[in-house]
Amino acid sequence: MSKKKTTKKKLINGVDEEAFLSALDNITKRLGNKFKFGYHTYEDMKQQAAIFAIEGLNKYDSSRPLENFLWTHVRNRLFNYKRDNYQRPDKPCLTCPFYDKHYSQSNNQCTEFNNIEDCSLYTSWASRNIAKKNIMKPVSINDLDFNITDSKSPTEHQALKKQIFELIEQKLPTKFRETYLRFKHGEKIPKQQQENLVQAIQQILQGVKKDD
Repeated sequence: MSKKKTTKKKLINGVDEEAFLSALDNITKRLGNKFKFGYHTYEDMKQQAAIFAIEGLNKYDSSRPLENFLWTHVRNRLFNYKRDNYQRPDKPCLTCPFYDKHYSQSNNQCTEFNNIEDCSLYTSWASRNIAKKNIMKPVSINDLDFNITDSKSPTEHQALKKQIFELIEQKLPTKFRETYLRFKHGEKIPKQQQENLVQAIQQILQGVKKDD
């Protein structure tokens, strides 16, 4: 009885599926941690890398080593993805006529401003980057401002904060429980749910102040 020959599955541009998956595994293991940011985890970036790799096969030239091609393509796509969704690493100074790479005054290579923050072009770029970081950063309940006075010692501060958390957990309506637990542990939640939760917490704290 003759053995049935198995044909290897081919992808776009004749790429062997097994070879592609092997190359992809090697690449994503190395690039996943390098490009993770904000609430995008290692696994998130591995999945994004896989998407970019599949899309890149349309441009693949079989005369080139597959893994080398995928590495360059995926790395560039991940760099752009992180830049566009987190922050722009390229400062506007590099294309500014006042920038001189050979000039140095307190590590500032601008020939026009002694303090780089006096430049409106730079401060505008920095503000956009900070805004992008804040959008991507998961918010934890520990980031909430409970108006605890600065006069308290660190120990007193933490003890009071603990009491506040216990009070919130006692009085928080059931419909907010799941959102609260996710928020408490710094998980990403929709903006509207976050705003509703914060409002409910503020109402609890205001009620306590009235009772006092």
